[in-house]
Parts: sequence; structure tokens; C-alpha cells
Amino acid sequence: MRASNSKSARRSTSNTTRHCEGGGTGMNMIIVTTLVAVILMMWFGNYYAMQSIDYYSRHNRQEITIEEITIEESKTRQQSSAAKSNAGESQFISMAVEEFNTTEHKDVIKEPPMHTRIIEHLSSASQEPKSPYAYAWVIGGIHEDRPAYKGFLWTILISVNTLVKIGSTADFWVYIRLSPDSKLDDLAPEDRRLMEALGIHIVVLDKPQIESFAQLVYDKFLTINMTDYKRVMFLDGDMIPMTNLDYYFHLSDPDSTDAPTELKSNFIMATRNEPCNTGMFMVAPSKEAFDDYIGILRKQIELAKTLPYPHFHKRQGWGHNFKKAGNSWRALQRKGSGWTWHASHSDQGLMYQFAKYTRQDVSIAIGDVVENWTAGDEDMPILESSTVGILSKYQGDLLRYQYSCNKPEEESKEPEKAWRCTPPYDSTAHFFGNKKPWQNKFNPKFHYTENSLRLIAALSFWHKELVELNTRLDMGLDLNNWNEKYEDQLKDVPLGVMAMPGSQIDALKLALLNSLK
Repeated sequence: MRASNSKSARRSTSNTTRHCEGGGTGMNMIIVTTLVAVILMMWFGNYYAMQSIDYYSRHNRQEITIEEITIEESKTRQQSSAAKSNAGESQFISMAVEEFNTTEHKDVIKEPPMHTRIIEHLSSASQEPKSPYAYAWVIGGIHEDRPAYKGFLWTILISVNTLVKIGSTADFWVYIRLSPDSKLDDLAPEDRRLMEALGIHIVVLDKPQIESFAQLVYDKFLTINMTDYKRVMFLDGDMIPMTNLDYYFHLSDPDSTDAPTELKSNFIMATRNEPCNTGMFMVAPSKEAFDDYIGILRKQIELAKTLPYPHFHKRQGWGHNFKKAGNSWRALQRKGSGWTWHASHSDQGLMYQFAKYTRQDVSIAIGDVVENWTAGDEDMPILESSTVGILSKYQGDLLRYQYSCNKPEEESKEPEKAWRCTPPYDSTAHFFGNKKPWQNKFNPKFHYTENSLRLIAALSFWHKELVELNTRLDMGLDLNNWNEKYEDQLKDVPLGVMAMPGSQIDALKLALLNSLK
């Protein structure tokens, strides 16, 4: 239609011009010129108007569709949440246990409910394992208006990039949970782009109904269900490797030709006051192992229903009664016969129960000693071996020293930290508490110090690697103005720093529900 009008306009212009030439008057020429200008303006105006109408109509249709979907999903979640909150606590626990029983014993399993469904956004082809080993992380509290989670995301990027540079051949996975009030249903496109640029597989878990640190730590145990792999190592999101950690895989795998088999299938580490710290651990995934984990949760929920607040029995713990069995747990500086260490009511107690007393197949690092435990008589683990220095024998060079570990003991300014100068403790740098690098000032001149006092060199390394990734991945961070732009935004700790006992029973219920398939 516009082409036809254009030809008509040109014929009209031509006829008018010839008439002007015949008349030869100046007034006619002015009139003709004015008419031509008006016609051309109208034609171009109509053209751009039609283009604009077409664009905005398409744009608005798209916005309406997204908005309608978001509103509908929001209504569904609100109705689901309201229904659950109206049920009593014991009724809700019974529903969870009943759902598990039904799912476990049915030959034909229906599609899992929304609260248990894992949404994997990568194609199945791209998720085929390229290695028998994998590293895994968890990030929670993800919200488009609360950027505090970015520090954990950047730390994972740094960890993966570092491991690849120093020779790791393992796969990399990140489990993420968005906050319940987030308007997003997936990781933000820019965050996804950065992870996928480094070959990280992303699993988006359902938004939690109750968001807490206590709930998030149970997502660590999803590693036990990564059955495509022979070994999976979990690392906290505020921890970076200081050496190639693949040797832990090799030392525990009888089929590996890179090292003799010195470790059991599962590996945990004790710290000063805890027999198990879950900042770093390794598991051998299998259906049987994951069923054992589910079984522990089920028993704990049943026990919790009978206990007053905070719903945890310090003698019975997660199933093993030390006093009744006549044994104890051991850390570097203390031992005990009750479930009384830090986070014993949470992930650190659960992992200790799972690896030592349920699976009965674990290596436990206590300082420079590695204890290997195996199944014994009367359903009780027995100590198979206790070896000094076995990890140091196979660990590669360190990228940075911490806690003055490169100095003779008599020259060290922190001799009380000497226990950290051996693997697995010096295998990583753990920025626990308020020592997280993204929550402190950024000094561009600080990137390359190797001062081994406390975590100084490791903090410097984190900043140096972020500078490199910022350029390589075009992250767009204004590092020269970090303190003004980012410091205050990243100081928030949305989920806290520890699993509070008061959150325990809710966390147990959600852990069970989120583990059902």
C-alpha cells in the first residue's frame, strides 16, 4: 500500500511541475514546492508511525505474556505456601514422611511435585560427564535486588578458573537457590553467562518456602546423588583452592593410575574443636548412599517430633550414641561423647554420622594424621589404619602460603596456627566469618603480595584472580572504584553465617522434601 501511494505522489508531483512550467508564475512555483514538501513529510511520517506501532505492539504483547505468567506462578506459590502454613507442624512432618514412603516403594513414580523438582537448564548432551570426578558448590539467597550473593559467585568463578589453570580435569557443578521473593525463575543472564564461559554446569533448585542458612547447608548433600561420578568434592562458596585438589580423587579411586589407593571412598576433615567440618568433603555418590542419607533424615524427623525445642538430642544426635557405644569423637584439640560441637545439630553432625557410622567407609584427617575407617562387627566401624603425613606426600605445590606456614616454627608469629600448615588445611583458603574478600576494601596495589601472615596472601590472590577474570570475561566491574561502588552492597549476609538451632526442624522437613524424586 505504501509503494502505491509513493507512485501516486510522484505522478502528482510531475503533473503539477509541468503545469507550473506552462504558467511560468512564481506564485505557482511556491505553491507546488510547499505541496511537495507536505506530501513527503506525510509519507515519511506515516512510514515511521507504522514501524513504531508494529514495534511497540510486539513489545507490549511480550511484556503482557511475561507478566501474566509471573502473576500466575506467584498465585500458585502463594496458595501452596498458605496451604502448608495452615497445617500443623507434626502434620506437615507426617506428610513429608508419607510422601517419601510412597515415592520409595512405588514401581511407577509420577512427576515429582514442584517443591522437589530440579530444573536443569543445560541440555542433557552438554551435561554428559567428561570426567569420573567433579567439584560442586551451593549458592543461596540469590535475589536481583540484593547483590550480596555475588561474592560467592565470584569466588566460585575464581576457584574453577584456578583449578583449570593448575591442571584439574574434573567437571564443575553449582546448585543454586533463588530467594522466595525473587521475581526471577533462573539465574540472572549475566551470572549464567559467566559460569557457562568457564564450563560450569548449573542446576537451579526450586525456591525454598523458608530461606535460612540452616536450610541451605542440606543442599550440600545433593552431591551424594551425583551418580554419574565416582567421586565428588564439595567446597564452600567462600573457599578457594591453593593447589590442584584432584589428587584426593586419585588417592581414593582404586582404578586411578595417578596415585596408590590411600584414602577411603568418603573423606572428611576435623578441625580444632569439630570432628567434621563440611567446608570441604568428598563423597562416593550412589543410589545406596543417597538412600542412606534419606534414611537418616527420616529417623531424625521422627525423633525431632518427640523432642522439645530445639528438637535435637545431644546424646542421641543423628543416630549414634557415643556413651552407649563406649566410644567418642576426636578433633585436633578436644574429644567428646556428645553431639555438642559446632553445627553438630546441622550439616557437620549429619556428615559425621553419614560417613563414619552409616556408610562406615571414610578417611578422616585430624591434623597431619589420616584415619581410615571401615565396617566392622556389630554394625560398628573399626579403625583400619592411621597414617601420618600421607596427604603431604602427594600434594602439589601451593599457590600461596597462609598462617606463616612458609616460616620455621621459631620464626612464626602465629605458632598456634601450625596445625593449618598441612593438608587438607593448607589445600584451600577459607574466608570464614568477616574475612571474606568481597566484604572488605579493594586496593589495586594489593594484588600481588605474598605475605603469609594469616590470610593476607590468599586475599591478595583472590583479588588478583578477580582482576584477571574481569578482563577475560568482560565482567564490567569498576575495580578502581570498588570501595565506593560495591563495598556497602556486598556487606550484607542475607542467610547469616551459621545454622541456628531454632531453624532445625523446618530445615529437616525441607531437606527431606527437596531430596525426594
